[in-house]
Amino acid sequence: MSRQKYISAIVLILACTTSLFAALVFHEARNLQNYMEYVAENGKSALFHEESINQNIANRLSRAFFSGQYSGNPGENERPEVCQHVETVGDISGFNLVAKTMKNLEGTLQTRNPSCEEWGKDTGALSIIHEAENGALPKYSFSNYTGYAFRNIRYYIDLSHNYIYINQLVNTRDYTFSNWLENNGSGINIVRSGHTITIDDNALNDLFQGATIVSHIYQDGYTKNNIISMLTPVFLNDKVKGILITDVNINDLAVSFKTVDRPLLWKFLSLYVTDNATGSNIIFHEPIIKSFDLINYEGTITQYYTLHIKLDAIYVIIANLWLVLLYVMTTWILCRYARKQLMRQEALSRDNVTDAMTGMYNRKVITPEFEQKIRTLVDRNIPVTVIAIDSDGLKKINDTLGHHMGDKAIQYLGLALRNAIRKSDYGIRLGGDEFCLVLIDYSLKKSRDVIARVQKHLLAIDKDKLVAFSWGSYQLNQDDTLDAAMLRADDLLYQHKRSKFNERQ
Repeated sequence: MSRQKYISAIVLILACTTSLFAALVFHEARNLQNYMEYVAENGKSALFHEESINQNIANRLSRAFFSGQYSGNPGENERPEVCQHVETVGDISGFNLVAKTMKNLEGTLQTRNPSCEEWGKDTGALSIIHEAENGALPKYSFSNYTGYAFRNIRYYIDLSHNYIYINQLVNTRDYTFSNWLENNGSGINIVRSGHTITIDDNALNDLFQGATIVSHIYQDGYTKNNIISMLTPVFLNDKVKGILITDVNINDLAVSFKTVDRPLLWKFLSLYVTDNATGSNIIFHEPIIKSFDLINYEGTITQYYTLHIKLDAIYVIIANLWLVLLYVMTTWILCRYARKQLMRQEALSRDNVTDAMTGMYNRKVITPEFEQKIRTLVDRNIPVTVIAIDSDGLKKINDTLGHHMGDKAIQYLGLALRNAIRKSDYGIRLGGDEFCLVLIDYSLKKSRDVIARVQKHLLAIDKDKLVAFSWGSYQLNQDDTLDAAMLRADDLLYQHKRSKFNERQ
């Protein structure tokens, strides 16, 4: 098999399979990049969903307070009954301060305003916070994260009557929401309180204009968790009556990014946000094993934060291991197939130029390409010698011993010639008992060594002494063609044969 042809075939196969493999890898990488964008959108949609719930509750509270203001609900007769349940812990008044005593309130109301007549009438509207939460995921919701529930805490801070309502029971002896209950003599200072949770004046101005705003990530004093707060104004008569706040736990937010459909991917995902102002990172999730990030996504999650999602290379390798195996197997199979075909082609080519009786080349090997090769060698001053060989007395063998013995004599001579030359030389059976040796890098004098080796091999294999031969040797000159050299060697052969005949006479 031609080494050059085989190498060319291998290079072509590798180029094709590698190109296909690279295209498939690029396609998989693009799919993973798109999936990172999906993960990001899934997490951000959780924030948008919570924001929409917050706005819905704030709108319903606004309508309820307006209805209570002008239609007398709750009624004047109901207020004394409500105020009978007022509790006091230190300087804090309110409902459900230590345990649940108000059946129609699920959470705790705290205030430093001792006048129940002012804030007691609002209690009928506060149950809206819980009703909206329970109905937050309707049957035909577009939400795609219904498999888990946020553990959000919602607060309603009333600026008119200076109280805070929390949507869960809080033991006031253990914790008081002093930050939101600070009183500057005329009411809760929402600006000062907003600053404590990293909300700037521009955002607070937008809040009082009716916009929903979000805070930076900060540690909540009550839960000790890192949270983001969403603030939505509640209006009464075109003025801000209060603020509805939803605290989104960062750990919950991380869950909203979780790749439920690809659990293995989640194990190799890095998830964090960068504070645009300080450049500090807040980590949501880290991979179980870290090598280097291969797939990256970056996008804005709020006006304060940039979200980063990074996929480790280990997952990409694991997920595409089948592709690597397919690439290796396909390349290996194609290389073996190419080798087999080249060997088959070479065998067919060899059979075409090989003499069946002796295993030597036949006359078909002498092609224009072969002649040009010899011409090139001679031009480069590499000696090339042609030896013409002819069996003696073959006709007599055929006539006296039979053609099968004549064939055997030809085979003996062919075997001896094959064993006497190198792989770089050419042994050719021209037909019948006529042979030709083309010796590469052999001078005329050195060619006699080949004849000596032929005779030596015949002594070893021709026990019946069937074979005798004559020969003529000629070294090509610069102006000689291979055909002319073979004719000249043939003339010398017959001179040798005649001289042997004359000696016998």
